[in-house]
Amino acid sequence: MLKKIGVIVLSFLLCACSMGIQLKKQTFTIELGKDIYANPTLYLKDSSHSSRLKVVSKSVGVDKKNNRFMTSGMDYLVVGEYDFAIQDGNKEYPFVIKVKDTAPPVCASEVSQITISVGQNIDWNSYFHATDLSGVTFEANVDTSSASTQDVQVKISDRFGNAVTKNVSVVVQ
Repeated sequence: MLKKIGVIVLSFLLCACSMGIQLKKQTFTIELGKDIYANPTLYLKDSSHSSRLKVVSKSVGVDKKNNRFMTSGMDYLVVGEYDFAIQDGNKEYPFVIKVKDTAPPVCASEVSQITISVGQNIDWNSYFHATDLSGVTFEANVDTSSASTQDVQVKISDRFGNAVTKNVSVVVQ
């Protein structure tokens, strides 16, 4: 009986070892600007043998600096889909990292009222100081052709359609 149990346990261990490593999933989605590390344990179901493994990029234009992956010339990976692999000696386990921008621009300041001269163009960024790794654009319907006070909704967007709206009173004098 003891021999049977030993054979079963040994068989199980041999099968488990021959399965190789297992990834948590085949595709990982990361927000634009977040660090993407070259640490194999982040991508594995079982990280017990991770010391012999390494993560490599299979995509052109991706650099590895300080154990992080980034687009050449940048401090982060830009929006896109990237091929990676975990190397275990001569075996590779491929996976994909998708970098997406789902966050709206961030405004460093809030204003409730803007006073401008008749005919003056409004530089919205000088008031809201909006930033986004994908850039920002401003949309607002305001008539500066004559003196008035208008309640204006300013839409601040990035190039991926993420947006935030700000309400401001525009005094044209």
